[in-house]
Amino acid sequence: MKNRAWSLVIAAVVTAALGTAAAFGEARYAAYGLSDGKFTGRREYAFYGFVRVRALVRAGRLSDVQVLEYPHDNGTSRYINSVALPYLIQEAVSAQSHNVDFVSGATFTSQAFVKSLGDALQRAGR
Repeated sequence: MKNRAWSLVIAAVVTAALGTAAAFGEARYAAYGLSDGKFTGRREYAFYGFVRVRALVRAGRLSDVQVLEYPHDNGTSRYINSVALPYLIQEAVSAQSHNVDFVSGATFTSQAFVKSLGDALQRAGR
């Protein structure tokens, strides 16, 4: 009987914790809700050129990121950014944040992307 009582107590605690976590998750999105629209970030220096992005916000959430400008004056820059930028966009939308991991080999582009997107999200109200 004692084990059954402990099982019920543990189940109640886990259920309460999960419910609280879900409530905090919902509150986080409400607290960090963004204004709907298109918000363009600052033009950020990326050593081989500049990066500028536009955040697209729908229903208070980051729905997409458009890259308006990126280093592409030589074959190496075009190749690196063709790999790095889609990854950065996917990660930012998934995380609902500009705070994403940098792409190895594209550090300057990653850093400029994060800064430009952070500025765009700030303009959107985050």
